[in-house]
Amino acid sequence: MQVYEVVVDGQLSADLSDALGTIPRRDVGGATVLSLPTADPEALPRVLALLETLGIGVTAVHQVGDPSPSQDPAG
Repeated sequence: MQVYEVVVDGQLSADLSDALGTIPRRDVGGATVLSLPTADPEALPRVLALLETLGIGVTAVHQVGDPSPSQDPAG
């Protein structure tokens, strides 16, 4: 399954984590990584808009996970 990982500046406080809902997150070296499954196509734009509204800087967005068979360059 494809997942988007959103890396944000700093570690999120409990209040900010609550504002984001049940998004899995982990703290990594002074940053927070949020994991968003691609099953909900509106999740990424919604979370990015919320982070912007809250004034939280986004460092990077990565798509991770196993590619589907149609994306296999050997196939």
